[in-house]
Amino acid sequence: MQATDWFEVHEYPDNIIGIREPWHTVDVWSYLVLGRDLALLFDTGNGFVDIRGVVDAYARSPVLVVNSHAHWDHIGDDWRFERVWVHAAEAADVEAGVSNARFRHWLAPTHFRRPLPVPFDPDAYAIPGAQVERRLQGGERIELGDRTLEVLHTPGHSPGGIVLFEAHSGALLSGDAVYAGDLLVQLQGTDPATYRKTLAELASLASSVSAVYPSHYDGPLDAGILREADEAAERVWAGAAPSTVADGLEHYACGRVGFVFAEGWRDR
Repeated sequence: MQATDWFEVHEYPDNIIGIREPWHTVDVWSYLVLGRDLALLFDTGNGFVDIRGVVDAYARSPVLVVNSHAHWDHIGDDWRFERVWVHAAEAADVEAGVSNARFRHWLAPTHFRRPLPVPFDPDAYAIPGAQVERRLQGGERIELGDRTLEVLHTPGHSPGGIVLFEAHSGALLSGDAVYAGDLLVQLQGTDPATYRKTLAELASLASSVSAVYPSHYDGPLDAGILREADEAAERVWAGAAPSTVADGLEHYACGRVGFVFAEGWRDR
């Protein structure tokens, strides 16, 4: 691992570079997949500090950004790159950018674990829009010259969520579909029933997966996390009681994977 004042950079097998932002509570990862002819950057993080400097230190070929989805903590530096792809359902969100008001809560000092190494005004910070070159649907194969990643549409957390899977290495870039922590099903645009189906589909892929590279918290993860997420979801849908209910949210603790729903979600 290498560390800058803001990023942790991890070099993984199969020429995958993990770029982590652990000093904010969302603890988000972006991943750089190095290919002979093209480098693919899966998400661009919070945008508080220019991620391009890290990317350019590793990429020896042109860079294509592919967004897992369009939530603010995944598209922060999209605007710094010439080529951006995202699922069609969230392309308009990437192009619109994110106003300060929409995520001002996350800019409070309590969410930062160390001072930022650059001038930063939380009252003014906003994410500029980025032009989307291609609107994905799912099922596409992205060729990097000497390796291929398949786009899998995984809605539920958001309408246009995707993961990327490389069959040759077994690497799965899971975005916000699966990680070790609380999976969020209470946000605007989330769909609990659709999320349940997505988790079942990812669990069916587990035997072909060698490592899961999640977009938040600890990683990489073993493929068992995919089955655990699906099994946890089925327990919740079978009627398991929430661990806690507070502030309009139902929290379900299910081992490595948990869920956060809006209170009363079963009745909607």
